[in-house]
Amino acid sequence: MADEKTQKPQKRRTATRAAASIGPMVKEFIVGTNRAREEGKKKLAFTFIVCCYDEILRAMDIVPVWTENFAGICGAKRDAERFLQRSESLGFSRSLCTYALCGIGFDQWRETLGDMPPEAPWGGQARPDFMLGSGQILCDPRIKWYQATQQFMPDVPLHVVDLPYPLYSKDMDHREVIDDYFRYIVKELRGLVRFLEEHTGTRMDYDRLREVVDLGDRTWNLIHETYELRKAKPCPMDTGDAMNTMVPMCFMMGTQQAYDFFLDLNRELKEKIAKGEGVVEEERYRLLWGGGLPSWFALRDFNYFNSRGAVFPAETTYRMVVPVYELDIPDTRDPIEHLAWRWLGYWTFWYDKARRRPGSEPDVERLINYIEDYDIDGIVMHEAFSCRTWHVGLIWQLHQLSKIYRPIPVLIMGENGKEREERRPLPSLVLESDIIDISSYSEVDTRNRIDAFIETLESVRQSKRA
Repeated sequence: MADEKTQKPQKRRTATRAAASIGPMVKEFIVGTNRAREEGKKKLAFTFIVCCYDEILRAMDIVPVWTENFAGICGAKRDAERFLQRSESLGFSRSLCTYALCGIGFDQWRETLGDMPPEAPWGGQARPDFMLGSGQILCDPRIKWYQATQQFMPDVPLHVVDLPYPLYSKDMDHREVIDDYFRYIVKELRGLVRFLEEHTGTRMDYDRLREVVDLGDRTWNLIHETYELRKAKPCPMDTGDAMNTMVPMCFMMGTQQAYDFFLDLNRELKEKIAKGEGVVEEERYRLLWGGGLPSWFALRDFNYFNSRGAVFPAETTYRMVVPVYELDIPDTRDPIEHLAWRWLGYWTFWYDKARRRPGSEPDVERLINYIEDYDIDGIVMHEAFSCRTWHVGLIWQLHQLSKIYRPIPVLIMGENGKEREERRPLPSLVLESDIIDISSYSEVDTRNRIDAFIETLESVRQSKRA
């Protein structure tokens, strides 16, 4: 097992040219942050994905340093352990978010040395000019991580943007309170702009921001249209590749490069569909990645699914956009107000549909819609032990789904000798590991569980044919 965890990871096979191009792209923007640090012409900001204000940073020429992404790179390169251990030596528990532990350990090491830790992945994580926390229900390290990091960089200011959204209630229409949330978020975003203006010495150009937000909207719509192409049979791109193509969606929004990337991916998928090319030669099972961040050190597990005839036409993880034209966004010339409405529209997108189905919830409703739209045969989730706020509730979602949605008809012999039809839920598999802590992972055990799941899928498939 020790060799398995320390050996250099084998490269995952991609099904698309677009996904194969992501590695050099990520390396360039990590190297680019260090280049920007050396040149000193632009300000650098530690920040998080799904933070609502990507376009604000782009409009002000601030270079985002995506700390979660760098931790993921360390995990993918199987080089996170030394940074995790360093955080543990500082008194942080391994049970905390390992993204945060990796980043805290790296930053403390860099500050102690006055230089990058030895052999830092892709040049290392640059020192920021300021840090932008994001107070969300989504993830508590978005506040606490950077507060902890300030121990080693007390001269680096921290600003936290509070970004709530109305919690779902089956008994209340969220529109009854959404105006209050809107006003609050607008106030928070304007406070962010004031903070950035103060620490950059540059005033916000709102005409430019409006253009960048419009580009972001058009990119959202293009991503939605492109991912919808994966409904095709055979599926031209699955979740294994989507764990790469998420990079422009999560780290490059508001840029022409992100829009052009998805335009090229859109063309590529349409070409593959026209030629009848799929992820695998014989597509036997269509699966939904129903939740959970992947193990970045074990992305080849998707190739193993593929080798068994299974593909993932859809996923809930890193599907960070919904069509803007379907959101209830009032007309406004103020790009800050538009960002606030888009944020609220994204998080409440499934609320109305969930209320129309007895027993459903927004996250469960999204699963049902993907199952039906992509003709799904089974569900796979990943429980990452250190990421509780993102992964808590996945098992509950599966249980709730199995109670209210049973799409598989099965003939049962009754006591009277007559057959009757029962409806059963889709087969499901819950994998267990972590996002970057490889000590929690066993390739042998994971592959055995996948094999057993495939046998279940095949049994259901044969039953349907019979």
